[in-house]
Amino acid sequence: MAEKFVKPRWLYAIIPFYAIQSCIGTYITLRILDLGGSVIAVGLASSAFNIVLIPSAFIGGRIADYMGKRRPLLALSAVGQLFTLSLIAMSGDVNLMIGFYAVYSFFSSLSPTVFSLLLMDTVSKENLGEGSALSFKYMIYGSLAGNVFGFLVLTSLPLTAVALLPIGFSTILLFLSLALVKDSKAATERQAIAFNSDALIARLTHLPVLLLKTPKVDDIRGLVRDARGALTRDIPLIMATNALFFLGANLFFTSYTPFLKANNLSYLEITGLNIFITCINGLASTQRFSGFSKKGDPGMVVEFMSLRAMAFLFAAIESIYFFGHDVLYVTLLLYLLIGMAYTNITIGVNALLYRFLPREGQGGTLGIYSAIGSVAMFLGSFLSGNISFFFGYSVTFLLSSFALFGAASLFEWHFKPLRRVEEEPY
Repeated sequence: MAEKFVKPRWLYAIIPFYAIQSCIGTYITLRILDLGGSVIAVGLASSAFNIVLIPSAFIGGRIADYMGKRRPLLALSAVGQLFTLSLIAMSGDVNLMIGFYAVYSFFSSLSPTVFSLLLMDTVSKENLGEGSALSFKYMIYGSLAGNVFGFLVLTSLPLTAVALLPIGFSTILLFLSLALVKDSKAATERQAIAFNSDALIARLTHLPVLLLKTPKVDDIRGLVRDARGALTRDIPLIMATNALFFLGANLFFTSYTPFLKANNLSYLEITGLNIFITCINGLASTQRFSGFSKKGDPGMVVEFMSLRAMAFLFAAIESIYFFGHDVLYVTLLLYLLIGMAYTNITIGVNALLYRFLPREGQGGTLGIYSAIGSVAMFLGSFLSGNISFFFGYSVTFLLSSFALFGAASLFEWHFKPLRRVEEEPY
């Protein structure tokens, strides 16, 4: 008989953390534009944030292993976020903001690592699925809270007032980490997360900073060697598809907010659109809408990637033929399609990743997976700003569409003989 699930109190700390995430990303973009920065500066800020994720995830994991305690590391993350967010709020220089944002990225990436460890420490193996689902729900609550409070602030206050919200949320995170997080006597090793599909998929869906083990040269050589064989090509193909997915996503979203601002949408309207897509992500993650994706059906992944690619393609057309407030209404339709596709793609791809993980060297494999994803995010952000500045938004959105169509084609080419993957035959 399965042990009764008792909701750990520390889960409430997830809400302010993701409230910070939803606030600060939008604020950085709008504030850089407000200070006269170009889309290139926006791309540099996003690139700096993403590239820091790779070493910070590894360092955070090593610190967690060394300390064996969760509360001090989460408190350190909250203090670091509070400090860097305060510097961002006080800064009126674009270059300083980008630097502070990179430092913020380091401290913020420590929190998801602690959340994963706490989940493994405080929830029994039988209830990890329910615990992961609840943590994902709280993530949506946090994202909505950040966007809604930002929307309310902008109704009567200037943009700079929004910078105070992440500071407030980080203070709440610090308080909750001290009040609700209790270190267990027998902490679970962080590698254990790789042995439960629900926990792993939920972890990968939250933030792409899962370096269970620093990738080594032998790990990369093994991956290249496996890619040459038809029976062991699954993991390299999934990694390549995931990289193209993140490349396309960061090409698109890094430039889309500047595109909205260039069409004279107000800060209030842009924040409202963020609330809308967050709600769509939350609805798409429910069992009714994501049940098939959780089974790891390659056909579903191909269909949703194609849907997202078509939405990016429509955005390229939109940037040529629509202007002003017409862009707002088109974006509502685009965000509906993009939000529905995002959740189902990430859940489906991660479910397949877990299914084909090798029995040996799982930590190294996941290290390569997350490192490649973070590099793709960095490249997407960096290229997005420069391409939009020199060639126009339509070219950027078109390239993001090509990246998604490429990812869908890889999946279709590799999994078409099976179309629906059955239980792992190995």
